[in-house]
Amino acid sequence: MDQSELKEVIDTEVFTTWLDEPGICRTVVKKNDVIGLVEARGNSLAVRKISGDKLRPLLVDIREIKSIDKPARDHFAMHGRQAGVCAIGMLIRSPLSKVIGNFFLGINRPPVPTRLFNSEAKALDWLRKFIIKS
Repeated sequence: MDQSELKEVIDTEVFTTWLDEPGICRTVVKKNDVIGLVEARGNSLAVRKISGDKLRPLLVDIREIKSIDKPARDHFAMHGRQAGVCAIGMLIRSPLSKVIGNFFLGINRPPVPTRLFNSEAKALDWLRKFIIKS
């Protein structure tokens, strides 16, 4: 892997996004943040920038999220736009993040494989299966 890919971190008001060593794009919602459409779109741009021209698996850490509104959930469901990722693992901990994750999966049905995890190690193991070798 090109070492330059490992150095970029995009830090927005509510997300921190980077590419980890095995080629998985990672994004973390900052503690107690509220996600609206503006923040969701900004994060999608960050993921695309970090990923370059490759479809990569994405680990989204929503363990510390406060809330996410419907327009943001709709945006993240990727209907009517290109996914930009090849799989999504959502890292959850709290009952609220589980509700958000299950709601997202049950109602929106993302066009790429998507799963909820309580374990970061298990999420990363699952996402590694989706890394596209170039």
